[in-house]
Amino acid sequence: MTRTDPFNRLTAKHLEIAGYNAVIAPALRVLRRDTPRLVAVPEALVFTSLQGIRLHRFLPSLADVPTFTVGDHSARLARARGYRHAVSAAGDVRDLCRLLHFALDAGSTILHIGAARPAGDLRFLLPPGTFHVRHQVVYDVVEAGPLDLEWVAGRIGEIDKILIHSPRAGQRIATWLEQEAAAWRGEIFCISPAAARPFATLSGAQIRVAAVPDERSLLAPLFSGSPG
Repeated sequence: MTRTDPFNRLTAKHLEIAGYNAVIAPALRVLRRDTPRLVAVPEALVFTSLQGIRLHRFLPSLADVPTFTVGDHSARLARARGYRHAVSAAGDVRDLCRLLHFALDAGSTILHIGAARPAGDLRFLLPPGTFHVRHQVVYDVVEAGPLDLEWVAGRIGEIDKILIHSPRAGQRIATWLEQEAAAWRGEIFCISPAAARPFATLSGAQIRVAAVPDERSLLAPLFSGSPG
């Protein structure tokens, strides 16, 4: 299970309840970044990751600002953190862009809070001139090094399934499998087509893609055929 900390623990708990022996081996590490003080309250907040919500310092002045997230889980976490008007696009970043077009007036100021290199950067996904988008970096992501995954190589024969929660994690694990365990045969469950793309040249493994890019859909086939 390659999801980043700390959300990987919750995924592992769900899997263990279903009867799986979850092996936690994050493909990526999250590094918190110092952020500048918020000068002006934007007309909308956008979070494109759970980590962005977790690591952004909540301010009471932001509680009633319209807040938009990619998925339902993120919206629930945002509301729990104090953002009262968090709405989910219930899809991917492109669904989020469509929601913003529907919900906001042209020219609105959007504060996009997330990673230094987000999987979907709204400054480039939204048509130029539609909104004023500012990107606030609250964390960076680095790939797990060889030593971080070395212990897994010794247990790869015991692993039947691998879970991939992001395109960047997919790239890291695909590279690692090609280098360290090219003969591995098993199932790789990917949260989206983009997360599955790095495995296109990997022979032997079966690639399964979630019907909807969220964790519920990712885990659904595992739960329907769980060993527990």
